[in-house]
Amino acid sequence: MKALLSCMTSIYLWVVGITLGGILACGVLSAPVIFNASDYLSKAGITDLYMTRYASGVLMTQIFVRCSYALNAVAIFVLVYELLAFNASSKKSLFLLAVGAFSVVLIFLFTLYYTPAIVAMQQEGVAATSTEEFESIHTQSEMVFVILFVALSAGFLWRVFMLKMDTPSAPKKARVTRK
Repeated sequence: MKALLSCMTSIYLWVVGITLGGILACGVLSAPVIFNASDYLSKAGITDLYMTRYASGVLMTQIFVRCSYALNAVAIFVLVYELLAFNASSKKSLFLLAVGAFSVVLIFLFTLYYTPAIVAMQQEGVAATSTEEFESIHTQSEMVFVILFVALSAGFLWRVFMLKMDTPSAPKKARVTRK
C-alpha cells in the first residue's frame, strides 16, 4: 500500500504542477496577448485586422472553456487522492485535506459557475458584456482563479515538505581518523 501511495503522490504532484503551469499559461501569458492582439498585430505590420475587446474576450473564453475540462478532471483526481492519502497516512494532515477540498471547490466554482455565466453573457452580445454585472462576474472569476493558484501552490509545497520529512536521511559515515 505504501508503494502505491508513493506512486500516486508522484503522479499527484506532477498533475498539480502541470495544472499550476496551465493556470499561469492561461491567466498570465495568454490573456495579455489576446486582449492586446491588435497592438501586437499592428507592430507586426498587420493593420487591416482589428480585434475589439469583445472579440478578444470571446477568444479568451474559449481558452478557459477548454481549460475547464482539464480542471474538472484535476478536481476529481485531487479529491480522490487527498481522501486516500488522508485515510492511509499515519500522520494525518487536516491542512492538506482542507487545502485539497478548497481547491476542488474553487475549480468547480470557476468551471461550473463563472465560465458558463460568462459564456452565456457573451452569447447575448456586446451590450451584455458592457454591464456592471458582467464586469463583477468577470472580476470575481479572476479572483477565484488567482486564489485557486495560491491554494494549489500551498498544497503542492506542503506535500513536498511532508515528503521531505518522511524521507529518512542517509546515515552519516563514521569519520576515520588516522594516527
